[in-house]
Amino acid sequence: MSQKIFVIFLFIIVFICPLSFAETNIIPPPAEDINESASKGVINQIKKITANQEKKSTVSAEEKEESTKSKHEAESYFTFLPSSGAKSANGSISLVESGFNYSYEFKAFGQLPITLSLGSEYIGIDNSNASLDLPSHLTSFTTGLEFILPFFNIDKTYISSGIEPSFFTDDWNFDSSSFRIPFNSFLIHKPNDKLTIIGGIAVFPDFKEKIYPVFGFIYKPNKQWIFNITSESPSIVYSPNKKWSFFGEIRTPLGSEFEVTRQDRSHVVLMYNDTRIGGGVTYNFNKFISTTLSMGGAFGRYFKYRDEDGKVSLDNGLYGKFAIDVQM
Repeated sequence: MSQKIFVIFLFIIVFICPLSFAETNIIPPPAEDINESASKGVINQIKKITANQEKKSTVSAEEKEESTKSKHEAESYFTFLPSSGAKSANGSISLVESGFNYSYEFKAFGQLPITLSLGSEYIGIDNSNASLDLPSHLTSFTTGLEFILPFFNIDKTYISSGIEPSFFTDDWNFDSSSFRIPFNSFLIHKPNDKLTIIGGIAVFPDFKEKIYPVFGFIYKPNKQWIFNITSESPSIVYSPNKKWSFFGEIRTPLGSEFEVTRQDRSHVVLMYNDTRIGGGVTYNFNKFISTTLSMGGAFGRYFKYRDEDGKVSLDNGLYGKFAIDVQM
């Protein structure tokens, strides 16, 4: 099933997208930041099309020239989940997550928004108290290509697609067997400056859960509020001014699988999932640098070997996250 969907995805890129690009003079809205904590995958593309909610449909020549400039963005983050008890086992487990993401956004031919990205993540697992059958750490390295196009000549409708060739393993020696190619494609309809409607799919070949629906809407009634009611990482953001933003969020599990070594067996797939509900604050020092501090609860937490016996469920716990973002 996932192979067929991938063929359809390539068909969209090779045939439909060039046709839609040729048949319309509509320029997708320029990307500007929304102050929300989600930073990967589908939500990144949602941000690109919905960020400039107050942009008028007619754009001056000067604004068009400004929108063609390229943009670099780098984010570094650190998340700590303190010790939580392991159900049906003695002891507890604590987690540390750290990562770095870089993206380069530009407009090909002055019109086609394209984003190239690199990312890495390290998850440290301290299970010394529990002595459970888990690796000491998990790692990932991700590359990405994302683009947004007008969908043929349908007014205020866009197609957004992305592909993320990645390695998910328990060390930095990436084997070909740990290579995955997640991809996604969805339609975006923006009937007015306040409302954006989204629908599509995210596909994870070679994962247990291969297909996730992507749907929902983003509503901005005024300059202060943004309601991101989408199936991936919904959030509500309140920005009283340009410096401060306050948000509540839900981070849903989406395709967290790693190829690890278990005892004397290699290429064993370990699933890691939880749901996080919390909130935080973002402070913009200037138009280039911002920091985010958030905290909340982590629920439904577990590690599970996908094709073998072995599952470690954790008690509900807390998390705290600090991130810094630089744009140029």
